[in-house]
Amino acid sequence: MVDIKEVAENILLIDNELYSIPKWGSVYLINEEKKALVDTGPTTSVNTVLAGMEKAGVDPGEIDYVIATHIHLDHAGGIGELLKHMPQAKVLVHEKGARHLVNPERLMKSFASTMGERMMRKTGPVAPIDEKRVVPVSGGEVFKLGEKQSLRLLHTPGHAPHQLCILESRNNGLFSGDAVGISVAEGKVLIPATPPPAFDLELYLSSLQKLMELNASLIYFAHFGVTGKVKESIKIAADKLKAWNTLVSQTFNESGFEAAFTKIRAQLYAELEPARESESLYQYLADGIVAMNITGFLKYFQDKRKAD
Repeated sequence: MVDIKEVAENILLIDNELYSIPKWGSVYLINEEKKALVDTGPTTSVNTVLAGMEKAGVDPGEIDYVIATHIHLDHAGGIGELLKHMPQAKVLVHEKGARHLVNPERLMKSFASTMGERMMRKTGPVAPIDEKRVVPVSGGEVFKLGEKQSLRLLHTPGHAPHQLCILESRNNGLFSGDAVGISVAEGKVLIPATPPPAFDLELYLSSLQKLMELNASLIYFAHFGVTGKVKESIKIAADKLKAWNTLVSQTFNESGFEAAFTKIRAQLYAELEPARESESLYQYLADGIVAMNITGFLKYFQDKRKAD
């Protein structure tokens, strides 16, 4: 049975059982006069999201906005399929990602080349979205859902150039997408997410500083759940990025690429240890996220060295 939970006033978390893993993917339902979903998960999570909405007593036809924190398929791959049940919903997405939701062919090819065909099958096909239903944004826009609830969109690149965060006014909570990273195992594991091909360390750190200055009261993580330790979480993410950069720089300069890869892999495995309490989650993180993070970080590092 689908797991839903009210995590703040008029905000429900739907565990979308991302890749059939509990407590890995969060979809948030904002239940106001106007209603919004923040992220959807991939197409393979659509039925779970619909079941969560039914359990919450919200008809999909009532949804006004579906907001993509960014267009990576574990966050936005299911939007096109979900919209078939949401005739009045508009899709809010950063302008750098909008065209890829309208025509997802390139997006799917990029995902398959980065994550592999096995993960593509776990994600499912991506349905294109009618351009008339897509609202490209750049950051700074405010969407009013009710008397006490407005959503302010923030452009927070680094994890991806199309990454948005959303500050909601009722609870002063921040939907962070992957901008603050991954928080799992009841908050015992918090690591930044540094995927190829567009991870940018300097932009990531700048975005984290921007989020720190908001003085939000809550963070709604896309992976997974909610914390009131806002500044502490943002600082952990920034400190880890800086530490990884130092580790990679020193090792690369002393011993080369392979040694840098090995060292940061060992560091990441050590940081994931508390997630072992959920075997399925730990295996996914160890097999997928570690390789993704290393590949993205080392690509950024090598590109920067070439540019310098």
